[in-house]
Amino acid sequence: MSLRPLVLVPFLALAVPAAADRLLVAGSDGVVMQADTAQGVFEYFACQCAGPIRALAADRQRLYAADEFGQLLVFDVDDGASQAFFWPSIGQINALAAADGAIFAGTEGGLVVRIDPVSGQVLSFRFAPAGVRALLAHGGFLFVGGADGAVYRAPVAQGEFEYFTCFCFSDIQDMAMVGGDLVIGDGFGLVARASIQTGELLTAFFVGLPMNSLASFKGGLLFYYGSGAIPFVDAQTGAPLPGGFTSPIDVQVMLVLDDDQAAPQKIRRIDAPRRP
Repeated sequence: MSLRPLVLVPFLALAVPAAADRLLVAGSDGVVMQADTAQGVFEYFACQCAGPIRALAADRQRLYAADEFGQLLVFDVDDGASQAFFWPSIGQINALAAADGAIFAGTEGGLVVRIDPVSGQVLSFRFAPAGVRALLAHGGFLFVGGADGAVYRAPVAQGEFEYFTCFCFSDIQDMAMVGGDLVIGDGFGLVARASIQTGELLTAFFVGLPMNSLASFKGGLLFYYGSGAIPFVDAQTGAPLPGGFTSPIDVQVMLVLDDDQAAPQKIRRIDAPRRP
């Protein structure tokens, strides 16, 4: 037997973890931490280093982060290398979503802008009926979670935002897609699951305070509860499930990247550079 396969197989096992998603978290210290979900150990991934990170989004090539100063930072989605930063001058950015080769940013004033991820140029803008607290792109639509507790939607390319469904208890903190449904979380720790076609509310449950971020993971939901705890719960009932993570930083926003979300022809690095 040739020795070559014996050398290459272990190397590839280290370079590309088998079918493991990545959990990214960021918050008040401006650092993005990453954990291979199969191992659950967080390591430094990227850094804004000048202020708190308020929003994250990603596509197959880039990770986007918005800080409290209204800056948009761009990193390589695989190794965290800094690629660019822009100041679109649109005010406080509360939410980001990546779709159709662009990055969308939503502000406290209800402004939703489309930004070129390479040049940072604002390509178009429109207004939502309320301050933007969450953004989600799915099925050709851009969904806005508003400060008034309602969810609005519009075609990704263009068009006005129209009422879609209502949470109706408090300001929305985050949204995610789970099992083909839209999941919405509010500032009181209440979570509702709605049909992505009709907006009909299907289920609702309480997950506890404080809850400022959620993420879809293996058909369930991850939440941040403070003190580093990120429990894993059933997306239908909120019942605790085995698993979960412990973040080394206070989390304002988190994002799960599927294993196949890496850019084509690139090997993901798990030895990301350490924070300076």
